[in-house]
Amino acid sequence: MEGERADLFIRHGRIVTLDVERRILSDGSIAIAGGRIAAVGPDRLLAPRFEREARAVRDVGGALVHPGLVDAHVHTASELQRGFTPKTDPDWGAIDNAYYGPDGPDGDYLGSLLSAMEMIRNGTTTFCDTGSSRDLQRTAQALEDVGIRGMPGHLIFDVLAEPDMEPLVHSTEECLARIERQVERYPFRGDGLVRGAVTLSGMSLNTDRLLVAAAALAERTGVPMVMHQSWGAGEVKASLERYGKRPIFHLADLGILGPNLTLVHMIQLSDEEVALIASSGTRVVHCPNASFRRGKGAIRVGKFPELIAAGATVALGSDGMGGKRDLFRQMHLAATAQREVRDQYPVFTAEQVLEMATLHGARAIGLEDEIGSLEPGKRADIVIHTTDRPEAHPRWADPVDNLVFYGQSASVDTVYVDGAAVLDGGRFTKIDSMDAYRRIDEAAAGFEALLGRRAFATWPIVD
Repeated sequence: MEGERADLFIRHGRIVTLDVERRILSDGSIAIAGGRIAAVGPDRLLAPRFEREARAVRDVGGALVHPGLVDAHVHTASELQRGFTPKTDPDWGAIDNAYYGPDGPDGDYLGSLLSAMEMIRNGTTTFCDTGSSRDLQRTAQALEDVGIRGMPGHLIFDVLAEPDMEPLVHSTEECLARIERQVERYPFRGDGLVRGAVTLSGMSLNTDRLLVAAAALAERTGVPMVMHQSWGAGEVKASLERYGKRPIFHLADLGILGPNLTLVHMIQLSDEEVALIASSGTRVVHCPNASFRRGKGAIRVGKFPELIAAGATVALGSDGMGGKRDLFRQMHLAATAQREVRDQYPVFTAEQVLEMATLHGARAIGLEDEIGSLEPGKRADIVIHTTDRPEAHPRWADPVDNLVFYGQSASVDTVYVDGAAVLDGGRFTKIDSMDAYRRIDEAAAGFEALLGRRAFATWPIVD
């Protein structure tokens, strides 16, 4: 029997496919050709077809394998702000103004580089940013250098919410022009790692005129529109005072709800808004860790289980200064915190939160036909875990619980994007990681000096 060609043939993995049947292959293989999955199935069936003609064969020795995770909400360019958050409710505008000012660090490149590296190291292969870049080309270069697939965006404010943020605010026309440029420069469809979508700040930082025009642009160009919404109770109060209705009903009046719209956070929802989101097909991104950091109530008052029960798409996101770029952390929090608050076991299962980090994430950013599962025709975005960690043992019959509650990101070993290894044996393949860390630390030290050394440390730092 003549063999079939493949660029890479991965053998003997315990593969969590996330396919339609949710198959878990106890001894599975994946054939990759041209950056896409050619076949996935039991090794006993695929080995006779692909082993002989494959250009490279990798035996993973029973390691857990799953689709690359999809982080549906990340602020990549702001990552060098880590550690500069006051212990009490901070003046975010002043910090952002310093960070994005003329003396701020090169967050567009170095911040995005750090964020991309951490996502890859923790098993995320695709992300979406609602906008954190001043120089989108610098951000795009960082993503290319690491090898991650991403949807970055410009900072888009046309409402002056705080005086300190005035340098970041632009006219409605300029904001729309920036969005148009990112959609044109980085095609949403195709083989490029960097994709352009309509990304907005939302949260009352954009005018209704911009929201409507941006939604029309997204519809015309066939890309998703993604923005923050209903993060805090203040947004609801302001909407009731101004429009006499809650925010989601106001968005419905603007005509922008629907499957092409993704709303991030969505903590402050009424039961009626939940029903409207589900019936309209609007997608949602849940960022538990960011809410925990600020005490915003994603678990305490959020209705994410109700959204899932109503049939809505609910993805997961790691957000900005809220914590690590680690979707396994988001999965764990989403699964366990709901049980604690609701005194119910379970609320979300391990299977559900893994779906949120893969299939729902892909749908939320409009890439469900390309990523989110290991199936023929989809992009070969694959995560392989090591067996050389205590978290990987014992090798239980249920690898999903093992991933979500035990192994998590600690055991991530190798990551493929489009069939190319961007992390191999825990080492980045496209960049010099130590040189990157040195440059990142130097830039952060400069930002610390700009703000005032030790500005946010409450315990004494002794030189």
